[in-house]
Amino acid sequence: MLFKKLNKISKNSDGATMIEFAFAAPVIILLTFGFFQFCHILFTQAILDYSAAEATRYAMVNFDEGNIDDAYIYEIKLAIRTAAEESFTLIDNSKVTDFDVVVVTDPSDMTKTVGVTIQYNYALMIPFLPLSTIVLKGSSESFLVQ
Repeated sequence: MLFKKLNKISKNSDGATMIEFAFAAPVIILLTFGFFQFCHILFTQAILDYSAAEATRYAMVNFDEGNIDDAYIYEIKLAIRTAAEESFTLIDNSKVTDFDVVVVTDPSDMTKTVGVTIQYNYALMIPFLPLSTIVLKGSSESFLVQ
């Protein structure tokens, strides 16, 4: 009698789909959110690289390399930052932690280059991960037109 009941229970497949879904759903949801998170990180990185390139282009055209006055340097760096911020699309300006403009002169041939670096604190959409903030960095470098 007990053997017949155990045999009947072991052959019953009611609820098997629900249990299989309970095992598979968390994995599928995690992979889906991970995919969207990865794509958003790549999008933000591309925007930072593009903004740095736009700031470098602005510096190439508008930077007067003959003027070494500190007030002019401060003013042109603010203008370069504004040019970069105009190209920020769908990212928060308040999360930009560092914006650096560096002009370097090569002593061998006296060519000048301008470099723009933007650092951004990216907050993950999935907050329970150990790393809740990732620092992304966009940079660009080019020669100044002489």
